[in-house]
Amino acid sequence: MLKLALLGCGRIGQVHARSIGQLAGKARLVAVADAYEPAAQELAAASGAEVRSSAQIMENNDIDAVIIGTPTDTHYQLIHEAAAAGKAIFCEKPIDMSADRIRACINAVTKANVAFLTAFNRRFDPNFSNIQARIASGEIGDVELITILSRDPSPPPISYIKSSGGLFRDMMIHDFDMARFLLGEEVTSIFAVGSSLVDPKIGAAGDIDTAAV
Repeated sequence: MLKLALLGCGRIGQVHARSIGQLAGKARLVAVADAYEPAAQELAAASGAEVRSSAQIMENNDIDAVIIGTPTDTHYQLIHEAAAAGKAIFCEKPIDMSADRIRACINAVTKANVAFLTAFNRRFDPNFSNIQARIASGEIGDVELITILSRDPSPPPISYIKSSGGLFRDMMIHDFDMARFLLGEEVTSIFAVGSSLVDPKIGAAGDIDTAAV
């Protein structure tokens, strides 16, 4: 059984904890950590896990893999610590805001020879994976155009927007990955437009809520 630790007990951390709870017999949430200890205590009580510091999680051999669901600006340090500790890593996207720091993370996990997966969950959705398989087999034929529409039911908190990277890096990153996944090709050119058309507060925070790429 895979023994997991969760770093970050906020909204997405709670989602991951519930998902782990559905993997009885395959994986178990052993420990959780969060800078806000009441959040860690609450999630630990709900999931049957222990509350530990991130350092304790890295140091202990009873953890096989870590799930990093903390704010983006903390990913870099946690990835390096987990890689050095020999833990497999599942990290929320984006890995970081800096391409150089992302490359440094890739180098760290490669050097440590640990498994690493970014949270592009759509790749594992049966509907998307079925489309990809049909494209790869040639059943659909030559693909000339892929149109992807994504909508969130409600906007995230303004405080989250300021640290998340905004619409392109936090939400549409899934669409960028899906285009690469479905076609098996890399991007060669990009055109993008966007504006704040739904919630003026998002525009005031320096982001957009509507975009076409």
